[in-house]
Amino acid sequence: MSIPTKIIIFSLATFLVIAGSGCKREETTHSHSAKSGKKYGGRYTINELRGNPSSMDPVRINSKIEDDVANNIYDRLIDNNSTLDLVPELAKSWEISSDGKVYTFHLRTNAYFHDDACFPSGKGRRFVASDAKYSLERVCDPKTFSIGYYVFQDIVQGANDYFNRDSIEQTGRHVDGVTGFQAPNDTTFIITLTKPYAPFPEHLATSFGFIVPREAVEKYGKDFSRHPIGTGPFIFDHWNDDEEILLKRNPRYWQIDSTGNQLPLLDEVKYTFIKDDKTLFANFERGVHDEDFTIPTEFFQNIVTPDKKLTPEYEKKYQLQHVTAMNSYFIDILCTSPQYSNLALRRAMSFAIDRSQIVKYVLKNMPHGSAENGIVPPGFKNYPISEVHGISYNPDSAHYWLKKSGYGEGGNELIITLSVYNEPRPLQIANAIQSMWQTTLGAKVDLHVMQAQQLIDQSEDGKLDLWVTRWYADYPEVENFLSLEYGRFVPPSLSMKSYPNSTRWNNNEFNKFFEQALVTTDEVERDKLYAKAENIMAYESPAIPLFYEEHYRLLQPWVRDNPLDPMNRIDLKWVWLDK
Repeated sequence: MSIPTKIIIFSLATFLVIAGSGCKREETTHSHSAKSGKKYGGRYTINELRGNPSSMDPVRINSKIEDDVANNIYDRLIDNNSTLDLVPELAKSWEISSDGKVYTFHLRTNAYFHDDACFPSGKGRRFVASDAKYSLERVCDPKTFSIGYYVFQDIVQGANDYFNRDSIEQTGRHVDGVTGFQAPNDTTFIITLTKPYAPFPEHLATSFGFIVPREAVEKYGKDFSRHPIGTGPFIFDHWNDDEEILLKRNPRYWQIDSTGNQLPLLDEVKYTFIKDDKTLFANFERGVHDEDFTIPTEFFQNIVTPDKKLTPEYEKKYQLQHVTAMNSYFIDILCTSPQYSNLALRRAMSFAIDRSQIVKYVLKNMPHGSAENGIVPPGFKNYPISEVHGISYNPDSAHYWLKKSGYGEGGNELIITLSVYNEPRPLQIANAIQSMWQTTLGAKVDLHVMQAQQLIDQSEDGKLDLWVTRWYADYPEVENFLSLEYGRFVPPSLSMKSYPNSTRWNNNEFNKFFEQALVTTDEVERDKLYAKAENIMAYESPAIPLFYEEHYRLLQPWVRDNPLDPMNRIDLKWVWLDK
């Protein structure tokens, strides 16, 4: 049921009056002129609605929150820019051998690790090729509790041996590092693959490609996860749980912009962890935050028009950015559980969800659209999404598959526990789905509300049967979404963590098409193979797609050079404040 507009406007105004009595924006830095009319200085304040990061150690980063912070502390060999093209970072350039197996990176000589007590005299040293080798080997080392091994598993020569070296060395064979990572001198780093792997460069642009210094890891041990040191544009200053993380400008950062300004332009970046989107919006209205990425659903239609522009009241005050996101919401299902190994039940549950109603009435048409195909969102230029035949709302089909499953009328009572993290949007979605399953399937549905990091950890441990989640693209490649269901990433034991395939679904036909795609260099042909794989996944429903996201972000009028890309990458080294 929709809420009358006048009531929403009154509620918004009343809320802002009440919330507006808090503190005003604190200013601790001062601006000064830079080239081309830009300005140095100022603090940029941004919020992470899902709360604290869990770890700032690159091998343990498994959420958007952590990547948002870490992306401004560390550098990679290569990165995606604001248009999602691959660009050099710590590598000045690179080339690929004619057989597609050898990547040679030529490294810059003017990048330095942040000053820290882990270095002699506290002075950060120059980045060299051995740092790249050390950092990427950590991703393949089970002793670091890495969750990123999958990005090199079966791909980089020697990665599997290094990961399994304890058992290998019991046979008398010594394993000395990952043989596919070589640093012949300080300015050259070489990666050798086991076979051609078309999306491989994008793997290096993920958080698992961040470069760290050995000295910091060895000095701080397990505390390195809360004491991050990199070569990036900002230096970690402090972290107060549930309050803030503060980063400060790296005065020795290597990069300059196109007009000769040394980056970054900001003096400080402050991350806060307000968990209520309406409180955050009130802070934004008072100027405490420089952006609001999470416009409250209840207020959305009074702020943004149907043609995605600001309403007259707000267009005079703020900047609005929006873009079709590489982000999908879906329900993940533990396919090894006794109840949900049942294919017919998974399909019945999917047919019982009216996605269009969730998009239109629950989320006020904020998303790009309902997910009537698979979990791969629109926006990948060659991907034939229309050829992926997903599941749409159909009560008759839901009843048919429910009867085949052995549940419902004449069968077993259907009892469902749906886990969801404590954030406004997922809770709104979960409440709607609870009602739909109760109405269409006659199920008893309980919601299990958890903190975001708790849900992530327990889903990877196989301790949840069913949970609402979302996936932001780590890099702009369809493989990044389909790898969530790739059988090779399911561990041999149910007691082991399963990441990124937390559903533990393993289908040979899916795996076959997916693996064929990975060695296909022609992008159009590769995407056709991906679509064949996703059709198998869409039928078997290890995940139930819900909707494809649209990103909206409000910026204060003084914010400059902060583009919003489909991955919502938080790259603040270019940003400056015009005030």
